[in-house]
Amino acid sequence: MMKLPPLEYTFDNVVLGWREEAVSFAREHGYHLIINSEQRPFHHFVGYQRIKSQWYEGIFDLGIKSLLPIPFDVETVALDNGKLKVVTKGNTKVLINFKALHIFDLDNCGDMGLDEVIEEYLVHDMFDITAGSRLGRDIVWSLQDSFVKLVEFVPSNRIDRNTSGDFKDIITSSIISAADIKNFDYSDTIIRILLERKLKEHEIKQPNGRNLKIKHSFRHAVKSRFHIKVICAADLDDRITTHE
Repeated sequence: MMKLPPLEYTFDNVVLGWREEAVSFAREHGYHLIINSEQRPFHHFVGYQRIKSQWYEGIFDLGIKSLLPIPFDVETVALDNGKLKVVTKGNTKVLINFKALHIFDLDNCGDMGLDEVIEEYLVHDMFDITAGSRLGRDIVWSLQDSFVKLVEFVPSNRIDRNTSGDFKDIITSSIISAADIKNFDYSDTIIRILLERKLKEHEIKQPNGRNLKIKHSFRHAVKSRFHIKVICAADLDDRITTHE
């Protein structure tokens, strides 16, 4: 089978990253963006709502302007003889000549002369209210002295035609250190127990007087505090600028 040569592009400025900061930077300056992760910022919406997110708006705008040469499915990124080498999950190899490389995230990156040190994660946990979800009112709790910082009762997207938003589910926002991200004491089970205690304290119950029933649906965790460390300054390509 004949092996196809890699695709090759030449851009003055390239942005490498997936977070909203990288998208906004590329959009503001009109630079090409390489999205090097399948991670996305957390966003909750109900089916009838229009997604309002700077990340999605930025991606759409960059796509319209042809500034997403490899928009998705990036497997690995590395430097290869002074070029940025990107390999997709379909095993397509792309070489990019550049004058400046702006690095926001090192996800899926090989040897770039840099290391990403994650200190904290922003964690969202979604809990379905499986009994008693028709609360009909917005509830928000800001918690003190807890790794769980915010509890929000949001319109459920599990129930058809919930246009009034009366049916609720729960989203918690937590800050968890990298050392504790897999620690049971910071798990969704512990958060569920906390929520059940808070529901009793605030006397939030079903119409029949029974306690609400909640079930963990999913966890979304992204780095929130980190820094990029230069491994060897003498070996670092002088065309690279890091952003945190």
